[in-house]
Amino acid sequence: MQELPTSPVYLLKRAELAVRGCVEKALSAVALTPSQYFVLFLIETGEATSSAELARATGVLPQSMTELISLLEKRGLIARTPDSINSRILRIEVTAAGRKLFEKGTEVAIRLERELFEEFDPREVETLNGLFGRLITSAERHSYHPKLRSLPRAAAKTQPASVARKSTPRRRAAGRS
Repeated sequence: MQELPTSPVYLLKRAELAVRGCVEKALSAVALTPSQYFVLFLIETGEATSSAELARATGVLPQSMTELISLLEKRGLIARTPDSINSRILRIEVTAAGRKLFEKGTEVAIRLERELFEEFDPREVETLNGLFGRLITSAERHSYHPKLRSLPRAAAKTQPASVARKSTPRRRAAGRS
């Protein structure tokens, strides 16, 4: 059997799994899962405040997000209230108990990150952050990225020409099926 070359995508996945294992173990000390912590983080930072926004931001199906939100609400960590403009949208806020637990989780996360990167030079961490930022931008512009595939045709036309060209044939083909 031919040995495959090690690719950055493979190493990135391995790193994700290794780090996630550490995060799961560390956050379990404060009774949070990585997904629960990330949802609290997104709400606290204002990046996402509805179930649909949270599902998009975390890359999970809306049904999965609904289950996660329900669990956080039952634990008294979040509260949902109707949006002031569109009452069909429920806005999610972190409760005082949720904020307290989120702060404990953040302390754990910061300590773990410090420990994981203690053997790295600060310039290496800065370089790594820059490279990850570029990779995220590249992936989010790629024709296979779910956000791009879900854009309406008019919005897809506003994408850079190289991105629009890559995604148009696939969209047409999918429409004929």
